[in-house]
Amino acid sequence: MANRKVLRIIVWLFVIGLIFAFSAIYYVFNMPRRNIAKENAAFTMTAKQLISDFKKDENGANAKYLDKVIAVSGEIKGIRTLDNHSMVFSLEDAMEGVSCTIDSADVVRNTSKLSQLKGGETATFKGRCSGMLMDIQIINSSPE
Repeated sequence: MANRKVLRIIVWLFVIGLIFAFSAIYYVFNMPRRNIAKENAAFTMTAKQLISDFKKDENGANAKYLDKVIAVSGEIKGIRTLDNHSMVFSLEDAMEGVSCTIDSADVVRNTSKLSQLKGGETATFKGRCSGMLMDIQIINSSPE
């Protein structure tokens, strides 16, 4: 009789644990996305200034800009459309400049603004800085 009670308690604890685990997983995969277009930019600068900051002191620039919303303006040197229909605008230098990536959903939302942007023009993008690889990555961007 005592063994049945212990077994029943263990089974109920296991079921409650499963419910909690699945609820946590569901929440993590379905949490709302951060809307950077509605946030105020912590920093507003030119792409040349941002590139200069990262070249002088990458660790200091990471501490200052990483995961912050920044507005960057500069000359468009390249425009690419990726396989997932997102777009990448390269500012100042296609290899070592600033890459502003616009998600496919934001491409659809901003089609009229994006269709007007051409290489050689100056544009401003607001997004979240994710650091420097070969170029400085600004993700979840939107045109200003």
